[in-house]
Amino acid sequence: MTTHRICPLEALPRHAVPEGIMRRAHGEQLTVLWGERGKGSSTPLHSHPHEQILWLISGEVEALIGDEPPRRLQANQVVIIPGGVPHEFRYVEECLLIEMFAPGREDLYPGGKHRNDL
Repeated sequence: MTTHRICPLEALPRHAVPEGIMRRAHGEQLTVLWGERGKGSSTPLHSHPHEQILWLISGEVEALIGDEPPRRLQANQVVIIPGGVPHEFRYVEECLLIEMFAPGREDLYPGGKHRNDL
């Protein structure tokens, strides 16, 4: 029998990031983040073995992915980043976004906790 959970966005665990808040749903094989990022904030250059999908709900993001030139993402665009590819995001405007990672980001949430939990 499959078990499942249903909860409102406001009930999801959240943690602070520079100029924003991330809420997370963490399953056995997938991590999904709902993010609010402030204008001028950024996610520094990094890589991880997880495939990542970023779906920009609103705002504008400058994305540096791999060795490609910077690209501007607009609201309602999606970017798929293979595992192991370096990437960086600069939030040009206030942004709402959804990020999905597979497999799940156990490295960020050991025991279901994040070091910046609120």
